[in-house]
Amino acid sequence: MKLSYIVSVIMSFLIFSFLYLGLKFGISFSLLISVISYFALTMIFKSKNELQEEVNNPFKEYEKLTNEASSNIKEINKYVHLIQNKKITDNISVICELSNKIIKTVKDNPKKINQIRKFINYYLPFTLNILKQYDNIENLKLTSSKSKKFMDKVEVMMDRVKDACQEQLNSLYDGDMLNTSADIKVFEDMLKSDGLVDDNMQVMLKKR
Repeated sequence: MKLSYIVSVIMSFLIFSFLYLGLKFGISFSLLISVISYFALTMIFKSKNELQEEVNNPFKEYEKLTNEASSNIKEINKYVHLIQNKKITDNISVICELSNKIIKTVKDNPKKINQIRKFINYYLPFTLNILKQYDNIENLKLTSSKSKKFMDKVEVMMDRVKDACQEQLNSLYDGDMLNTSADIKVFEDMLKSDGLVDDNMQVMLKKR
């Protein structure tokens, strides 16, 4: 039995004893309160344990998030064949391509999940939502000034979403490139110190 359950049992028993023996409440009332206390304490300990587990393993939820993102990307991609505006559908194709690269990058390296949390939780659902509304307006053939203004705004917004996806993908590799550049600099210094290259990184021929 887990320690948390043992503690819950002991504390609920103490509560029962205090109410029944100490305060002289009825046995039924005291027993009811102790049972409620037991379940409440069990839930509290469970919540704390789950929180601690999340702290110890902050990337545990990456699979859930990436699966959710992949599902949204598939839904977004459907609008390539539903929306008539070619500029928007071209942007949708690029957005889905970039988004799939982003998700693949994180699946290959789960430690990057925190970098795309906002992308998954906000960018993709937002994009899907406005495409749904745009498609509805197209299908209903609305011609009011408000609907026209909304459709124009969506067209501009898809350009921005595409750019945001590209920036998100770039940011996932910025740290890797920085680390690689540092490794290259160290290696260059080693070659120079060993007399294998000059200051211009030209190979130095040894005299026979």
